Amino acid sequence: MILAVLAIARYLFLHLNLSDLMTAVGDGFLTFARVAILIVVASLIWVPIGVWIGLRPAWSRRVQALVQFLAAFPANVIFPFAVMGIVAWRLNPNIWLSPLIILGTQWYILFNVVAGASALPNDLKEAAGIFHLRAWQRWRDFILPGIMPYYVTGALTASGGSWNASVVAESVSWGHTTEVAKGLGSFIAEATAAGNIPKVALGATVMSIFVIALNRSLWRPLFNYAEKNFRLT
Repeated sequence: MILAVLAIARYLFLHLNLSDLMTAVGDGFLTFARVAILIVVASLIWVPIGVWIGLRPAWSRRVQALVQFLAAFPANVIFPFAVMGIVAWRLNPNIWLSPLIILGTQWYILFNVVAGASALPNDLKEAAGIFHLRAWQRWRDFILPGIMPYYVTGALTASGGSWNASVVAESVSWGHTTEVAKGLGSFIAEATAAGNIPKVALGATVMSIFVIALNRSLWRPLFNYAEKNFRLT
């Protein structure tokens, strides 16, 4: 492993300069900001919907299959329509290409939240009803602690998938038209199109470092904390 890392570092050092590294790292932070914002937005949308579905077994059974289908559906099929819309309405691609990053990965949040809400213990549901908890108390003391491990799993999966999706979502082509949002994904995509193998290797390495750093510093501690402190069953 160490030898492989050293070999990659030596290869990049021989073919690239400090400016290339700084550009890749700067673009990495732009993609990080996009992914973080989109995870928050997707969570605000799908967590309440997922809880509503998960607390209703009849709906849960119907929706689970649909969510699994949406998660497997190739989101890049929709990308050309985004390009046409951006061109037609003269929109800023740095903003309007961003949702494409999470288009195919947001369903992991919904899928896991539905599973978490479905797994909430029936006796605790009955107790919450008996004590007539207010809506905010019900969410704070019962629902959120119960679904937290499931939510973290879904958000972690969506985050990792969004980084990979950025390669095709930040640089989208349709016919002779290409729209580019500045970020690490478009950095890799443009280097790939140009056949610039050193820049492709640099972009992939920087992305791997970002993802590993986030997993080690955020997602793993958050998952361990949720497993230890928020499981009701």
